[in-house]
Amino acid sequence: MNIRRYLFPLVVALSAFSLAHAGAESPGTSGGFAVVELFTSEGCSSCPPADEVLTQVTVAAAKEELPVYALEWHVDYWDYLGWRDPFDLHLATDRQYSYARTLPSSVYTPQMVINGTIVPEYAGDQREIDRTVRALIKSPAAVTLRMQIRPSESPSSFTVHWDTDGATAGTKLLLLLVEDGLGALPTAGENAGRRLIHSNVVRSVTVLPAATGDTRIGVPAGVETARSRLVGILQDQRTMRILAADQAFLPARGASLSGRVIDGSGRAVAGAMIQACSGELCVPALTDDSGTFVFNGLAPGRYSIAADPDVKPLEVTLTTGLPLTLSLPVVVPR
Repeated sequence: MNIRRYLFPLVVALSAFSLAHAGAESPGTSGGFAVVELFTSEGCSSCPPADEVLTQVTVAAAKEELPVYALEWHVDYWDYLGWRDPFDLHLATDRQYSYARTLPSSVYTPQMVINGTIVPEYAGDQREIDRTVRALIKSPAAVTLRMQIRPSESPSSFTVHWDTDGATAGTKLLLLLVEDGLGALPTAGENAGRRLIHSNVVRSVTVLPAATGDTRIGVPAGVETARSRLVGILQDQRTMRILAADQAFLPARGASLSGRVIDGSGRAVAGAMIQACSGELCVPALTDDSGTFVFNGLAPGRYSIAADPDVKPLEVTLTTGLPLTLSLPVVVPR
């Protein structure tokens, strides 16, 4: 769909309200699930389309409440091209090489691995990824994982408790701190001058025994808890097969923003990509069949809401605890 032709009135009503993640226990893995890992780099010119596909798969799964866990791993082996990826982890490179040895597979970017065993032919093929994910979540899992984050007085750490059932010898628990709404504007390398947007970026990794337990995890400097979550996966270290997964949001307060996209005739526009940008931070969302989009966990502040780079964005200010309603639509000629 060419969104540029159909957009607006963009917002019939927007509302912002306080959102608190109190650390309630998550439902955990009971049926099937899909862990979608993307190995990418800001130094790779062919990676941005795959980054966008991962975001679209994640947003669609969230709207349908599907057990899909997306992980964007930034490798460091393209840094020599002139731009050092600010989100790179050498552990991401090591993990990709571990998959290459086990599956077996070659090492390249962008590359996706699903549930530790499936490598789609092209990480930018949204239809193939979607078909694979939906097939996997129809198969029940034999192993379960449930996590619960407990509030902490320290903003630089939190405590997580997990319960497992059915994990065998050789299984490890990986606790992955994942952050959304990241981006950069490289000044060198293959993507120089290209604005990049990321979601599901792995910022830290903790590896522990699979048995039930709890631990304290530190939040790295620069990571915003309001847009972060903890993804846990149980993985067989010999076969690299992922046996179970779960996620929990960090205890943080933020704002939620919702609205609706319609075309010039007043019809809802489904599947439109909306971005809420504050400075260099841009958070994406997709509209549902009714044209509605929702952003959760936004830090309070001023945002530009846009669905197309050629359309003047709508400026809004989000304040925790105070509702915001805009009754006048922004009209753009068809």
